[in-house]
Amino acid sequence: MAKRQYEVVESEGITFFFAYDKDAPDILHIYVRHLTEIDDALDVFFDGQSTWNSKHERFETYNTTHGLFWFWLNQKERKVMVITCFKQEESSYESDA
Repeated sequence: MAKRQYEVVESEGITFFFAYDKDAPDILHIYVRHLTEIDDALDVFFDGQSTWNSKHERFETYNTTHGLFWFWLNQKERKVMVITCFKQEESSYESDA
């Protein structure tokens, strides 16, 4: 089984890891599944409101247009794993924090 690949992006002193899709390994997961881009995720991260979902052990951050699920890979080193980013009006995600 091939090792999953990631796009690594640095912004405002934080390193973000975006997974490529398992079924389309040359395209980012957030684009394949939700037609969202890295810039969408960064906008939500920096401008949205976050809550911790203890059931899923992730942060859920929302702004007026998008949702972002993420967790710290290493908070001290400021490394973030992006789980997914989606448009709110198209979302079937529900927070069950």
